[in-house]
Amino acid sequence: MSLFDSAAARAAGEPMTFTVAELANRIKQVLGDAFGDELWVEGEIRNLSRARSGHMYFDLVEPDPDNGSGKQPEALISVALFRFNRERVEETLRRQGGMAMEDGMKVRIQGKLDFWPPGGRLQLYMSDIDPNFTLGELEAERLRLLEKLSGEGLLTKNQAVPFPVAPLRIGLVTSNGSAAHHDFHNELVASGLAWEVVLADTPVQGVDAPPLIAAAIGAVGRAGVDVIAVVRGGGARTDLVAFDSEVVARAAANAPVPVVTGVGHEIDRSIVDEVAHEAQKTPTAAAVFIVTVARAHLEAAEQAWGGVSAWALRRLGDADQRLMVVSQTTARAADSHLLRAGSRLQSRAGRIRELAETRTRGETRRVDGCAGAMRYRASAAIADERRTLEQMNSTMASQAQRAPRAATKELTNLEGRVRLLDPRAILARGWSITRHGGKVVRDPAKLGAGDELATTLAEGDLHSTVNENQ
Repeated sequence: MSLFDSAAARAAGEPMTFTVAELANRIKQVLGDAFGDELWVEGEIRNLSRARSGHMYFDLVEPDPDNGSGKQPEALISVALFRFNRERVEETLRRQGGMAMEDGMKVRIQGKLDFWPPGGRLQLYMSDIDPNFTLGELEAERLRLLEKLSGEGLLTKNQAVPFPVAPLRIGLVTSNGSAAHHDFHNELVASGLAWEVVLADTPVQGVDAPPLIAAAIGAVGRAGVDVIAVVRGGGARTDLVAFDSEVVARAAANAPVPVVTGVGHEIDRSIVDEVAHEAQKTPTAAAVFIVTVARAHLEAAEQAWGGVSAWALRRLGDADQRLMVVSQTTARAADSHLLRAGSRLQSRAGRIRELAETRTRGETRRVDGCAGAMRYRASAAIADERRTLEQMNSTMASQAQRAPRAATKELTNLEGRVRLLDPRAILARGWSITRHGGKVVRDPAKLGAGDELATTLAEGDLHSTVNENQ
């Protein structure tokens, strides 16, 4: 658009018309006039990506306080950090405790706000970062959360849960295969005790880590474990922000069993350490603590059994002595009783022999009398039975003579009847039997021409063929 056309349009009260390039240049000019070359912007990093070219891109957002982190932001601007600036920014972060840019990190960055005409996109080109702002925000948020949890009594809630005397079933919350996982596991194995570990594999870093860590704590807490161990290896202060989150702190505080933490290095102290039953400096230290508690219980049990054994041995020694005294006394008393009982037994044995001899003589006389009476009665009974037997023999002999004669007569009658029914006798009177196919022919209507017949006569068989059936 020329200056003349622009002035004419304004004079006529009509909207100005630009080409796309003119509009893009005007936007770049307005941005330069309004914001200058460099400015500082505060916000939260989201959608961070690193290109193969070495450049870094992310969105800097203003979270909506009503929706919370991770939801639709209140405002957003795209940021580009080119490689020549990225190396310097990352070195600045490394000097401040090894920090690194990642999603969810609150930052204060410096850059130039510009409009990129080929892409039609407003973008902030980052050149520097203020690490003290990030650390200050983390600490301020940490203090606010500690105060909130303290007001609700959650800083000491898990500590009030009794610690088991033998925590051999452990719920382990960590990233499977990580250095923290290996350090913790190796310490348990080296102890030689019989552990049972319920592993809840979860990310321990990143914007999605807090709810997943909290869910893992809840899952192992419901699995019937004796103690929950939450461990993570060391890293930058910003790498541990997941363990400063409210959702993780509440999950640990409300766990049904004691929580032992081993997060970071010696100097690190997270919110989850504050609410845990026991906070150890490292994953290895957390495992050592649990091993020490379990081993102390086993040693105490062994000492108790040793005391029980010694007490039992003393009681057995005392009992042996008392038993020896009692046995000796009993033996002497038994000898005395046996002597007196032997004397009484001999006296009673003499009286029993006399009484037995007297009784035996009387019983012998009674037995002799009974035997005589029984012999007389047996002789009479035998004579009676002999007479009865002779009568029965006579009766049976008479019946035996009559029975054959009757049977012979009956047999003769049966033979006559059999001869009358014999088919050969019937054939001898001139009758015959005709068969067709082995079956007796009773109805000539059932025969046809050509059927072969066999006729049985009194003196042999006759074979014939049917010529015509009338």
